[in-house]
Amino acid sequence: MSNVKTYQIPDEYFFRLHHVRPRFKNDVEEVLLYVSTSISEMETLPKKEFKENLNQVLFGFKKNASSTQKTIDNWRTEISALFGFIQEKDDLTKPSLSAIRLSNNQYLDEFFNYFLYSFQYPGGHIKSQNVIKQIEAKVKFKPCDFILQLLIEGEKLIGKPFSFTAEELTQCAYFDLRVTRDGRHPKDVAKMIIKHRSEKVSYNHKYEQLKNATTGNYPSKGDLHRYAGDVLDYMVLANLLNDKGTGYYYYLNDENKDTINYHLSNSNWYSGYDEFYNKKEITNPEIAELEEDWFSYVNRFDKIEAFAPTLSASESESITSIIQEYYSRIKGDRKVPTKIIGDYGESLILAHEYLRTKETKRQHLINKIPTPLGVGYDIQSVEIEKRKRYIEVKTTKSRKALKNNRFKLTPNEWDTADTIGDNYFIYYLVANDGGKNVFIIQNPVEQYNQGNIKVDKNLVVEFSQKAGQWQTLLEIQN
Repeated sequence: MSNVKTYQIPDEYFFRLHHVRPRFKNDVEEVLLYVSTSISEMETLPKKEFKENLNQVLFGFKKNASSTQKTIDNWRTEISALFGFIQEKDDLTKPSLSAIRLSNNQYLDEFFNYFLYSFQYPGGHIKSQNVIKQIEAKVKFKPCDFILQLLIEGEKLIGKPFSFTAEELTQCAYFDLRVTRDGRHPKDVAKMIIKHRSEKVSYNHKYEQLKNATTGNYPSKGDLHRYAGDVLDYMVLANLLNDKGTGYYYYLNDENKDTINYHLSNSNWYSGYDEFYNKKEITNPEIAELEEDWFSYVNRFDKIEAFAPTLSASESESITSIIQEYYSRIKGDRKVPTKIIGDYGESLILAHEYLRTKETKRQHLINKIPTPLGVGYDIQSVEIEKRKRYIEVKTTKSRKALKNNRFKLTPNEWDTADTIGDNYFIYYLVANDGGKNVFIIQNPVEQYNQGNIKVDKNLVVEFSQKAGQWQTLLEIQN
């Protein structure tokens, strides 16, 4: 029997990269939606007061009411450190742009693209002493860009879609200074992965640097690959990658080429640490002074169109054709305004309304309202009984099915709902890989009076199933 070939990063090149690992990893999307919606309207407050208020928010999530203070403190630290949901300046704390944007849009794929766009090693998402270790090791690494390039280079080599596991990424790149320090080209890493597979090489995870001095135990394989796995999972949530198989092979999402190209063509780097790379001694206070600057950096990116959810080619074509039909019917041959097929949730709901009312011959009364008019609703539709229906669209977009039942209204939207009464509807569209469903709430003010929805002082709405009904989104069948 031939000996099994094994591979391990040589000791002189092994360096473990790490970042904060949320304890709510399995619920990360729901937690981020909940927290961003809750804190986005919090006032700028002294650090201690803001922390206490945020703790109350975290205690309110699912079963957290019985959690210990330490657990809540850990959650708060993880959310603020890794995802940059709060910003601090001059002993004052405020909700960040990232939190406000996610709260307003509820587009999780957009959020994770912004997160990955600025994520790097070293970065302010880890403690100062760990930043120093990475600087001393000369690490400079943007994982999202590298992973995308690695998959592209692998595809070129084998002539078909290329994929890898978190284990392969960790052992061939993520913990190897020849990649994270010396800039080994992704093509060379792809060649290594392919070669190891052809030779049936297994990976040895027992690194002496990670050995527990007390117990003599090594981290498990899962623990070793966890950090690379986190970033890969976040790239799946950003719709940059797909995954498949029980071993979790990750590969490019070819339907999202524009976003992938944006990442690769618009690379950026936080340069605040660069001056320390040639210093003989670096102190914690020096690095800690850059923390505010780091969180300003990760929250400076906004209005990147490539990150906003877009309709697929088939969705866009179907919506265009059905709406074009009605434009032609009433106003002659007109092109569909770009804005109609540009807004993800509103465009899907507009098509839903055309299909819902197709027997009425009154679709010419259905209109998408330009945002600048500020009338308190997005779409004016019709009822079969010749009444008008005023619709405010709220959309949550994610990869997996979520149980989120919260969204935020503006004062104008709430006042309009109060004025219009039974003719005012909220369409809460939930889009994920499993399909598209819409929860329809008629007369939200009345539902509030009946106790079916809760509304806090910031007009964050939390609805029960009694507040309305779920329907499958009506879509054009090709």
